[in-house]
Amino acid sequence: MSKIQEEKKLLRKKVEALKKSYTNEELVIRSTEVQSVIEITGIFQSAKNILIYNGMNDEVQTLDFIDRWKNEKNFYLPVVSGDDLFFKKYISSSLLEKSDYGVWEPTGDNFTDYKSIDLIIIPGVAFDRNKNRLGRGKGFYDRFLKDVDAPKMGICFEFQLLDKIPVEANDIKMDYIVSENDFIW
Repeated sequence: MSKIQEEKKLLRKKVEALKKSYTNEELVIRSTEVQSVIEITGIFQSAKNILIYNGMNDEVQTLDFIDRWKNEKNFYLPVVSGDDLFFKKYISSSLLEKSDYGVWEPTGDNFTDYKSIDLIIIPGVAFDRNKNRLGRGKGFYDRFLKDVDAPKMGICFEFQLLDKIPVEANDIKMDYIVSENDFIW
C-alpha cells in the first residue's frame, strides 16, 4: 500500500468516527440543509437530466429531494454491477430493490445517453476546498466519471469538507462542492 493510500485509509476511518458522533436525526436535518443549498444553485436550476445517488444512512440523504423534484427533472440512480456503475431512471421509491450494499436501487433498463446529462451529484467520504473527492475506496465513481463530461457536484456534510485531502492521479476532481454552509465552484 502506497503512502497516499495509507493516508486515505486513515482519513476514511477518521471521517467514519465523526459521522458516528451524529444521530440519524441530526444527519437528516443536515441533509435537508445541503439540499437547500443545491436547490439555489444555477447549475441545478437549469439541469433537466441529473445523475444522483440514493444515500446510504451515513451520506447526505437524497430520496426526498428527488421525490420533491421528480416532476420537473429526470433523475438516474447508480446500480453497482461487478466493478462498474450503471444508471437507471428513477420512477418511484416503490420501484427500488435493495442491493448487496444495502442501497435501494432502481430497476429497469440501463440508461446510456450520458451526453444528455446536465449534472452529476456525487457522494464522498471527504472533499477538499480544491474540489478533490475521497470515495469509499472501490473506485466506482472515478472509473465512471473519467468518461462523462457533465458538471460534477460533490455533496457532503460540513465536517466532511476539509482544507486538503490526499489525492492520486486517477482521482476525479469535482466542478462544485456543496455542504450545509458552503458552495465551492
